[in-house]
Amino acid sequence: MAKQPEEPGLTLEAALELVEFWLVHLRGMGKSDNTLVTYRRGVDQFLEFCRTHGHDEPIRRRVLSAWLAYLRDEQGLQGYTARSRLTAVRQFTKWLLDEDEIDSNPFVDMPQPAVDEKLVEPLTDEQIAAMIAACQTPKGAGAERAYIDVRDLAMIHVLAETGMRAGELLGLDVADVHWKDNPPGLSITRTKTRQGRTVPLSPQAAARLGKYVRARQRHKDSTTSTFWLAARGGPLQYAGLYDALGKRAEAAGVQGFHPHRMRHTAAHRWLAKGGSEGGLMSVAGWRSPQMLMRYTKAQASARAADEAKRLNLGEL
Repeated sequence: MAKQPEEPGLTLEAALELVEFWLVHLRGMGKSDNTLVTYRRGVDQFLEFCRTHGHDEPIRRRVLSAWLAYLRDEQGLQGYTARSRLTAVRQFTKWLLDEDEIDSNPFVDMPQPAVDEKLVEPLTDEQIAAMIAACQTPKGAGAERAYIDVRDLAMIHVLAETGMRAGELLGLDVADVHWKDNPPGLSITRTKTRQGRTVPLSPQAAARLGKYVRARQRHKDSTTSTFWLAARGGPLQYAGLYDALGKRAEAAGVQGFHPHRMRHTAAHRWLAKGGSEGGLMSVAGWRSPQMLMRYTKAQASARAADEAKRLNLGEL
């Protein structure tokens, strides 16, 4: 039997020093800022685990196995999050091997953590309407409150209708929002997959975007190219979006809200209204049917029941 190669003995101190070099390499390869943040988080957490648990040579299978078990049992991370962390560490060790910092990569065939599929219930039409109603501006409200209400209403409508990712929404520039066109639409250029796409909009969404544009014209940062602006200046960030929509959901009595739930909602509404799966994949920016199933699984039985009722196959 051939002798198995010894595991590399890179020290923890050396690994910590090499992280910055690896990130510079990734940036040079054109990786997105989001990818860099995700990869760094995963590797930093792995190396911090090694430091606190006395693993002086982190690039060993038993150490990685212990960390994955720690993520599951102590941190309670879901399968997809654990997989993301493992992917980051694998990419780091792949680079270490390419750079001759280690002699072999013991993580290359490490099995992925199991995933317990978590169903995300879409918002009902009544819940969406309640969130929209929560954006009503009370009489006598100041200019800042009026601006926030108009902005949040437009964002809720666009997210519930198109299912675009929160990062795509916040990445829109003024030139990307074709609310005056016939038909109206959005040009999404900053995407997770780096593949741009055009997303159609309804006349109702265009009207609400137009109202936001009028409010935006009075904003102190109206000349900036970023479409969505924070009330007190500068581009709206994810934390601001999460906070703004979270408050609307709370006022509407919607439990367990997070912005990504709007993507599940839009996907369900598309199919429930009779839209095609191919059309939904194009609008949502999905390249595989597996992603479509993941986002629409929660209400699949309800849609099937409605479809069976419309088909009326009992007439024999």
